[in-house]
Amino acid sequence: MNTWKRVVSTALIVSLALSFQGAVRAENPQPAIDVRYPAVLSGPVQVKVKSLLSERANGGARIAVVVKMYNVWASAARVPDYELRVVTSAGTSYVLKPSADNPGSIPASSSVELSYMAQIDRTDAVQPTDLVWVDVNKDVYPKVETSMLKLPVSGLVWYGDAADNGSIPIKAWGTPFTIPGIESSLEYTPVGMTKQFKDGAPVELLQLLVTNNGTQTETVPAFTVDGKAAGQIYKGSRQEQAAVSVDPKEKKYLYISIPYEADKPLESLTVQTPESYKIPNRTDAAAAVSYSVGRLRIALPETQPGSPSALPTVEGFGTRLAFDPLNNAVHPDLAVSVVDFRLYENKGQSYQTGVVKLKLDNRSDKPLPVPQLAAELIGASGSSYTGSQQKTAAQEVLPGTAYVMNYTFMLPLAGDGDHFTLKFSDSKTAAPYKTAIGQVGLNVNQTKNDDAAFSFYPYDLNVKDWSLTYTTGTNPTTRSYTYTYKLKWNVDLKTTEPVIVDAGYSKLQLVIEGSDTREVARQTLSLTGEGRVENGEQSIYFTDTPSDQFDHPLTLRVYETVDTPYGPARRLIGTMQQP
Repeated sequence: MNTWKRVVSTALIVSLALSFQGAVRAENPQPAIDVRYPAVLSGPVQVKVKSLLSERANGGARIAVVVKMYNVWASAARVPDYELRVVTSAGTSYVLKPSADNPGSIPASSSVELSYMAQIDRTDAVQPTDLVWVDVNKDVYPKVETSMLKLPVSGLVWYGDAADNGSIPIKAWGTPFTIPGIESSLEYTPVGMTKQFKDGAPVELLQLLVTNNGTQTETVPAFTVDGKAAGQIYKGSRQEQAAVSVDPKEKKYLYISIPYEADKPLESLTVQTPESYKIPNRTDAAAAVSYSVGRLRIALPETQPGSPSALPTVEGFGTRLAFDPLNNAVHPDLAVSVVDFRLYENKGQSYQTGVVKLKLDNRSDKPLPVPQLAAELIGASGSSYTGSQQKTAAQEVLPGTAYVMNYTFMLPLAGDGDHFTLKFSDSKTAAPYKTAIGQVGLNVNQTKNDDAAFSFYPYDLNVKDWSLTYTTGTNPTTRSYTYTYKLKWNVDLKTTEPVIVDAGYSKLQLVIEGSDTREVARQTLSLTGEGRVENGEQSIYFTDTPSDQFDHPLTLRVYETVDTPYGPARRLIGTMQQP
């Protein structure tokens, strides 16, 4: 009996001593810890807080923590079996439960991420101040709890979308930043944000420039950017469908689309990273919990950021366009230039058509694809007009050749002057949205043709001789007369440059007018393929005349016509009149 009493007394003394030791360790003040760097937890294991969420959820409060553990040994290390607790500003402590998919060990000289969560039945706000790792010894009675590490976290807490979250950093527009909590050499800079539309609803397309300042290729981590306006959050979506890798010193663009309400322009942006947690002892779909944590805010300028301020710009006809070097919509061996820009009429309509002729010069030794570029004309008033690219038969430009195509724009009859900025955009990379890649300043071409020499790029048409005759027919039923006109002309048609056009390019339209300027007949001629205008003498018949009487003298007007989505547009290039 005495021996038993001695054993119990000894155990009690050891237990009290351990409890006292644990209490001392927990109460002793620790030196200040810089949470930007890993802190030693136990042996080779170091720990750093990646993210911390405290928000209202499921009728109560939810606290979620993700930590990163490092193993500095050359062999695998076990994840310490410590309890993780969060201490609030009120001094209350809560135990965080580990995710069911947390790893149990850390590979040699490597790191792992571990998730923890607690659902608390309380309605007031929970303000975490510290995270504490506690070693709980349950093999003795009473159990002994030893505080292994205590990290201050009040400046790391994300309180959810609806909260003020004044603790997260704020970056001015155009300022480079890294994403807090993510170990990476990637740096991001907001360079553009343009208002666009999808299904009639406004969308802001954010353009981020990502730069790899490290020495290893890195994959852009999962993150997105949300917008905030009038206290409401608008979720953003990354436009990249596949993972984006960035080589050392390389730069690439990322695009995030943010739908919003038209009457609520965005006031700020928030960079958020996704996290996940798996509830223990659950196998249903609801066991996986996903949430996001805000990392930093981007303050927007007072005026709409628009396209990148460094957008390459050139001036004038024939000048090779400079495109954004980080965009691959146009092959670098394809020289693109504007060779003409004129205004065309739309007969009987209250608008005119701007026609831009674009030359694609392949300076390589292999075929290059015809770029599918979106275009818009910006007038002196700032008004923007969307262009339509010619429907081309050609899919590529052959080596050593140049291909010419049209862009057409519906413009008001007056009000925007003679100088425009033509902006080209990539419509594929961030589809269905457009990203500006280059622009050129243009004046409307006002040059006029001579009486018998008509120019319309890339052609010169010289009419050496011409005559108009007619034949008469009688309708036996109505006994009315019909007239068929015949144009016989001798022309010289040549190209001013060795370029290629296809059937979708311009055509010639010949219009016969009577002495009272009323249209008598018309005929449209192709410049390529069968029935095209050929050099030398050629006879052209006008059989669609509505007139039942002959008129003299007649006027022959020659137009260049271009097909547009709203019907043909034409430009007068020459006039000839019977003596």
